[in-house]
Amino acid sequence: VFSIAAQAYKNLIQDKSNQSIVISGESGAGKTEATSMILRYLSAAAGGVDNIDAKVLSTNPILESFGNATTVRNNNSSRFGKLMEIHFSPAGAICSAHIYNYLLEKSRVTSQAK
Repeated sequence: VFSIAAQAYKNLIQDKSNQSIVISGESGAGKTEATSMILRYLSAAAGGVDNIDAKVLSTNPILESFGNATTVRNNNSSRFGKLMEIHFSPAGAICSAHIYNYLLEKSRVTSQAK
């Protein structure tokens, strides 16, 4: 996972080309952990403007706490998908981020928990 993040960051800086990393898999496959590892790597490699790197890192656990459900494979399975855009300055530092959430399995959401 770290080598993928390192290669993407290297290509971003050297080639000045946009990069994408797709993390997918079944419930319990480690998508959340892989995302956290990539964010930690980018934060360490790039740093950030106005502590933005730390802010991006801190949002992931908060977002994971919403809309989760118990499944056969995972006690904390998310009902949401995420698209995270991380923007970098010309110098290579993280300067902003935008997280788009979308509901994956609307049919499973029957009522709000009490």
